[in-house]
Amino acid sequence: MYLAVPIAAIREVVPHPAALSAIPRTLAEVTGAIDLRGALVPVVDLLHLMHPGVEAASDAIAPAVIMVLRTPHGVIGVGVHQICGVVDLGNDRQTAISLIPGHLTASLGLISAGFVLDGRSGVILDVEALARLPGLIQGADRLVADSVKLAGGTATLTFGVGDHRFGLAADVIEAAVPACAVQPAALSDPLWMASVDYNGRRIPVADTLHLLGLGTCSPARTMATVVVRLNEGGRVALRIDAVQDMIRIRRETWLALDGFAIDEESLIAGVLDGVPPIFMLDGAALAASPVLANLARMEEGSDAELTDRARDDARFGGKRQPFLVFTLGQGQHAVPLEHVAEILPLDRLQSIAFEPGLSRFEGVIPHRGKALPIIDLARLLGVEGAQAPQFILIATDGSRSAGFLLDTLRAVERLVPHEVGNRRDAGGPDNLPGRVIITSEGKTCSVVDLASLIQDRD
Repeated sequence: MYLAVPIAAIREVVPHPAALSAIPRTLAEVTGAIDLRGALVPVVDLLHLMHPGVEAASDAIAPAVIMVLRTPHGVIGVGVHQICGVVDLGNDRQTAISLIPGHLTASLGLISAGFVLDGRSGVILDVEALARLPGLIQGADRLVADSVKLAGGTATLTFGVGDHRFGLAADVIEAAVPACAVQPAALSDPLWMASVDYNGRRIPVADTLHLLGLGTCSPARTMATVVVRLNEGGRVALRIDAVQDMIRIRRETWLALDGFAIDEESLIAGVLDGVPPIFMLDGAALAASPVLANLARMEEGSDAELTDRARDDARFGGKRQPFLVFTLGQGQHAVPLEHVAEILPLDRLQSIAFEPGLSRFEGVIPHRGKALPIIDLARLLGVEGAQAPQFILIATDGSRSAGFLLDTLRAVERLVPHEVGNRRDAGGPDNLPGRVIITSEGKTCSVVDLASLIQDRD
């Protein structure tokens, strides 16, 4: 069942620790507390509260995250399984419900309305009613500087990245995802750091500091992110260190940049004075960013979600082209089929090997009256963990040919290539301009331009 909370009442979302800190149990539904940057925040077991006959949540259904809520008198935490997103639940989407008299939930008025989303039912939690629970301990809301506790204005999520703090309007945010394991990006790109699993999809993670022209984020195997909805319908996750607050900020309180732009797309629209100051991001500009729209094309999902390929083709404005998909190490790559002249099993060829490290080539093979150079594609691209090659792909640039060592072959598919970045900015080889494809299995593959590689061997 879905549980909805007004976004203005959400301070932040943090992972549920293995064990809660002990506090005086003045209320049966308070299971402990978390230490949130020096503030003690009591945690309420909502399952036990709304279903008094159910004991504390078992391990099988234990909450994965804690949603910290702001009340008129402080902050409290509630354990939930996951954050599903931000939706508009106006009066026209809410259903008045009546609870059985005498039930604790009814007597306290904890549920204000019901709703249905994606075929599943849900209820809206009245945070102020929750705060009125007899005996409920509330933590002091001392995590935010008084200078940013502003009445009215736009609901804004603030978060830290490196040495900087940022604010972004909640209406473009789909979810704040707690720190979790991420998947490496399919290719080395200065903007594309990784991909994060969210609601059955694999969302590309952008380097927030690189996007804003403020440096680069450190690579990591686990990342916290903010998932942003774009105007074209795609989604991108921004790398963050942690959510810091959810507050309302009036636009007129921003300090203007006086006509200067910090980043190329003018995504930073102003600064909110405070300690530390907050860079205020322009939500509309972020949602319309062509750079992020390109990156959003790398979103992956389940087979069922990827069956409508024609819709994606129209959305991305591309045309299908045939590609050969192959593996190098742990990753998949692709080459335009028009560059492929022939594929030969390596164990059936007589080759002349060169001394390792003394030549740009691994050796030569006699083939159709010519001596073709052999190139170790994995070593050239810096791919680690490559297996012993099994095939030689003979490629041509139109006038000359060369053989490239491959691990295994995957498939030939007609797919739409997408541009996701400028490899020159990444300091990578010029033969990888940042084109990728998404296979029918939902896997992202970098496109290797073998014709350019042959020309680079001059």
